[in-house]
Amino acid sequence: MYPVLYSYRHRWLWGRLFSILFLAGIILIFFALITGIGLLFFRSGGQVLFPRDPRLILRAALPLHTAGGEEGKDFSGPLSGWWSVMGGDTVLPWKDSRDMLRSQLSLLAYLQVKQEGRVNPPEPASEQAAGVPLNSSGKYLVAIYHTHTGECYSLTDGVARLDGKEGSVVQVGEVIRQELEKRYGLPTLHIKKIHDQKYNLSYMESEKTVREVLQEEPQLEVLLDIHRDAGKPRRDCLVRVQGKEVAPILFVVGSDARAPFPGWRQNEQFARQLAAALNKKYPGLCQGVRVKEGRYNQFLHPRALLVEIGSTNNTTAEAVASARLFAEVLGEEVQKLVKNGAAQPGEQ
Repeated sequence: MYPVLYSYRHRWLWGRLFSILFLAGIILIFFALITGIGLLFFRSGGQVLFPRDPRLILRAALPLHTAGGEEGKDFSGPLSGWWSVMGGDTVLPWKDSRDMLRSQLSLLAYLQVKQEGRVNPPEPASEQAAGVPLNSSGKYLVAIYHTHTGECYSLTDGVARLDGKEGSVVQVGEVIRQELEKRYGLPTLHIKKIHDQKYNLSYMESEKTVREVLQEEPQLEVLLDIHRDAGKPRRDCLVRVQGKEVAPILFVVGSDARAPFPGWRQNEQFARQLAAALNKKYPGLCQGVRVKEGRYNQFLHPRALLVEIGSTNNTTAEAVASARLFAEVLGEEVQKLVKNGAAQPGEQ
């Protein structure tokens, strides 16, 4: 009798344990499905199933892609702390996003990719790029430079920033120069000097350039620091102008919140003047004027502005299209300044 009872209880215990494990497995599968659906449909930055930004698909399918960051920090995403504990670049050695893709999709390593005209082809070393004193002539009315020279448009270039090289934001500045000179006859100086070799010292380096330019070109009417924005989802990186999707434009003005800058209202006034003219001619193109605490070299000239054309989630073509529209309005405003004899600049 006792052996039979023991055998019955043994089978009963094993049956209960199996039932509990089976139920736990069903619950785990259910929560996994709910979590997966949530990630697909409600992931921050836009949908993944039917995205306008193709990189969201990569982030869903290739977990290491999510670790990528902005502003040239190769892996500054939510997993960056884990990567650093595991050895940083030793664990994740890829500096080029294409290398990372090849490491996870091995067949890509055997494909020969044809380069269809690079957005930023290498240019011969120039005096400006080499850091040699600028070849100024005393005739320029507009000067363009880039504090963050390496900034790129990720949807075209695949990276947010190039270290020690010209990013595609320089191409945007060159388009503005060409438009101002060809369409409006405004002599424009475009400085392509690399200022962000050491990123934290970028503004100190660009201030040296600005002071040199103003010393040699005191008649400058406008001084522009061309950037691109970052951290915006794709849906916030497009505006429709005349039936075409282009990158939005934002003006950034410094203030005296951190350091003396008594004349910053003049810079703000000029920024709002340009923003109003842009939106009058091309409604919605300009996202307005943002006042920040830094000075951004603007204390050196009353019409010095920081202009953000597009963001990392734009293509270079979208930014270039906006640059042409911006140059059109800027050219008209600078012609008014020349006609009216604007006041000479000086350190404020």
